[in-house]
Amino acid sequence: MQEKVENMMRYSSNATLMLVIFLPVFFWVLSGLITLGVFLGPLMDEQVYFSGLGKVIAVLFLIVVTLINVFFALKFRRLEADSEKIYISNYFKHSLMTVENIRNVIIVDLFIMRIVTIQFNQQSIWGYKIKILERENMFEKYCIEQSIPYVKKP
Repeated sequence: MQEKVENMMRYSSNATLMLVIFLPVFFWVLSGLITLGVFLGPLMDEQVYFSGLGKVIAVLFLIVVTLINVFFALKFRRLEADSEKIYISNYFKHSLMTVENIRNVIIVDLFIMRIVTIQFNQQSIWGYKIKILERENMFEKYCIEQSIPYVKKP
C-alpha cells in the first residue's frame, strides 16, 4: 500500500539534476574521448602526432574533471519534505527520514546559488550530512516553520 503524501514540497533546485547527472556524464565522455584520441590517434594513423605535453594535458584534464565531479557535483542530493518527514534522493537511491533527526542546517549564500548542508543526529545511508542546492530560499522558510536550528553564512 502506498501512503498518501500531502503538502510535500521540493526544496532542492532544478539545477541539481543537471549537476548530478548531465554535466558529469557529458564531461566524462568528452574528456575520456579526448584522452583516447590523444593516445590511440597515432596508433591508428601514422600522420597523427601528439606530443608528450599534449598527452599529459589530456590526462590532467580527465583527472581534474573527475575530481570536480566526485568532490563537488556528485555530493548534491534532491530533497523533498512535508511537515513530518524529509525525502532524500540522488536520483538512483531514495531514503526517508524524520524531521526530528535533523541536528542543524548550515546555509551558505554564494553569488549565484545557496548551498545547504543538513546535519543529522543519526547516520543515514548518505552519512551524517547531505548537501543540497536550495530552491528560491525555500528551505530556510521550512526550517523556521519546523523549528529546525539553522545558521546562515554569507
